[in-house]
Amino acid sequence: MNNNYIKWKKDSATYEDKGFFVRDLLVKNSVEKGFNEIIDRYVYIYPEQIKRTFQLIPGAWGSFFGSGIDLGGGVGCISSTIAQKQNVKDIYCVEFAENVVRLCHPIIKKTILSNRVDKVVSVVGDFNNLELPDSSLDFAVTWDSIHHSQDPVKTLKECKRVLKKGGKLVIIDRAHNNNIPDSEIDRMLNVVYGKDFLKRSFLDENIIIKRKELGEHEWRFFELEDFFRKSGFNLIESIVIKTDTKENRQLKNDNNLVEIFTNYNLGGFLHRKVGFVLEA
Repeated sequence: MNNNYIKWKKDSATYEDKGFFVRDLLVKNSVEKGFNEIIDRYVYIYPEQIKRTFQLIPGAWGSFFGSGIDLGGGVGCISSTIAQKQNVKDIYCVEFAENVVRLCHPIIKKTILSNRVDKVVSVVGDFNNLELPDSSLDFAVTWDSIHHSQDPVKTLKECKRVLKKGGKLVIIDRAHNNNIPDSEIDRMLNVVYGKDFLKRSFLDENIIIKRKELGEHEWRFFELEDFFRKSGFNLIESIVIKTDTKENRQLKNDNNLVEIFTNYNLGGFLHRKVGFVLEA
């Protein structure tokens, strides 16, 4: 099976993120069980639902054409799903954890793309150091990874550098209401993972790890929109997407965004996402 990948420079500060160690363990203990196990433990959502989610965001799915990049691409499921589009020439899938790329990308790419695996260029690297020329890409995407950036404006500026003028960046991630106080943000970041999480992650059940130690950040809508402005992007679309649950129906966003409910599991924090389309 083809397991070729390239390496780009990594930001040394990122090595302090223990989340990469946890994901490394997760991959090593699930990869032998194949495609479904990798998706269930790492991505929580399958290609069919990924495509449907992109299609719910006005202008998102249609922005994927030509050459692109997936920032913080994980096991390669998002990249491979996008690469199914006939008018997508290729997409760089940039992931920091080398074992995730080395062990998972061949399985995920082969399962989703069959004989078109070369459309996804696997990269071990840092999304703050994209070793590509200025204005060389048509689109960019990031799914549940921008909240891991230690400096979102730096990350977004580097993304904008490699996009052609008018190129689109599609972001799917989480966002909190603007009225959430700093004290609640601090509380969330200092939550200690329970024994069930540690066991599922193949970690010692007796160790103490806080959410912020795994590279988590909790941003509110206004903070994300400020990052977009400071990095020079224009925000052209934004929408909230939720798995249809009683709790998700009751909690409304306070950013005047349309909310769409799905009949499938979106994965991630409480199965809520916000989708943005930005223009370079």
